[in-house]
Amino acid sequence: MVTAALETLLDEFRSYLERRDRSAHSIRAYLSDLRQFAAWFAEHAGEPFALKSVTEYDVRDWRDHLEKVMKPATVNRKLSALSVLYHWAGEQGWLERDPTQHVSGVDQQPTAPQALPDQALRRILRQAWLSGSKRDAALLELLAATGLRASEIAGLTMGDLDLGERHGWVTVRGKGRKQRRVPVHKKARRMLQEYLDERGELTPNAPLFLTQQGTALTPYVVWYTVKKYARLAEVENVKPHSFRHTVATRLVRDPEVDLVTAATFLGHSRLDTTARYSQPSEEDLAEAAERLER
Repeated sequence: MVTAALETLLDEFRSYLERRDRSAHSIRAYLSDLRQFAAWFAEHAGEPFALKSVTEYDVRDWRDHLEKVMKPATVNRKLSALSVLYHWAGEQGWLERDPTQHVSGVDQQPTAPQALPDQALRRILRQAWLSGSKRDAALLELLAATGLRASEIAGLTMGDLDLGERHGWVTVRGKGRKQRRVPVHKKARRMLQEYLDERGELTPNAPLFLTQQGTALTPYVVWYTVKKYARLAEVENVKPHSFRHTVATRLVRDPEVDLVTAATFLGHSRLDTTARYSQPSEEDLAEAAERLER
């Protein structure tokens, strides 16, 4: 049950998350999770959701309910949304107790985020090249070379690109108003240069990637472009972040690249975020199981 009081609360919570520089994707996910909890609570408790009405017992029941139908990572994210809400409400002085404080998340086996196999990645890039769209080919090659987030690549301007015959860098404005410089390898530089030669207009403030209407790309257009060529390449479950996972996995598993270098390349503020890519993926575990049969 979504009430006016709940929407007012969530609007204030949204503003808090925005001040904390949470990504638009994270904010949408948190608000969706909280609306889902409010609807469940109304049915479970027989009364509309209110901050002070929720007990630790309700949170445990919510966790147990989710665990029956969702993966541990999803359950933990939804619990995290509720925990952040109550932490914020406590800071406002609205509550004396936090019902989420003593409720633990669901245990989950640490596995690396899913990276694209080399052959699958090449098939996607090949489809973009065959399309004849210099923009799309350059966009996907840059994603594959740098692992930029969709929001980061959509926000690039011409002034962020430093491209030469023997060097290439992009200045990235990432989460939390942070900036970093990311190197671009030779193949991606070549595709970018072909795209820029076709573009013509090279003013520093102009968006690097344009829509057909001449406006800056949005993260949704980046997402749509990736899905389009993944579908043509017959590769399933691909999104822009799949390229990021692939770059991160290659960096972390390369014995010549140390963890700090990989974290700096990816724009991670915490080394443990980067280190998770050293964990085995589900495919690694499945391959290990197959080897046991030989």
